[in-house]
Amino acid sequence: MMSNTKNIRNVFFAVIAAFLTVASFAGCETTKEINEDYLVVSSMAVIPNEEERGMLTLKIEGDYAESAWGIKSIEQETTGNTIVLTGTLVSKGQGAFEYEVRIPQYVDVVKFNKRVLWTRNP
Repeated sequence: MMSNTKNIRNVFFAVIAAFLTVASFAGCETTKEINEDYLVVSSMAVIPNEEERGMLTLKIEGDYAESAWGIKSIEQETTGNTIVLTGTLVSKGQGAFEYEVRIPQYVDVVKFNKRVLWTRNP
């Protein structure tokens, strides 16, 4: 009887260990919001859009310098005359990134969270 209880306990712990192992490989990832203090912009270029008069494209290249975190996604929202970029990080992701922002005529500022990246009239 004691042997059966011990076997059941061992099987139970084996099933739990297998479940946790599978869960760790099945898309369970740690994410958090991008902190602009760790954002390193290595280059930016403003390119006029030849097809749409007045429209600009801001090309941004850089890296995220907080160890073990990489950029998962970057989103943008326009509020008034400002485009605000935000984003999500993933643990053990790639920090290097390239992103393009289309800037209409009425937008004067592009920011990443609170950090100003570009202004129309410096």
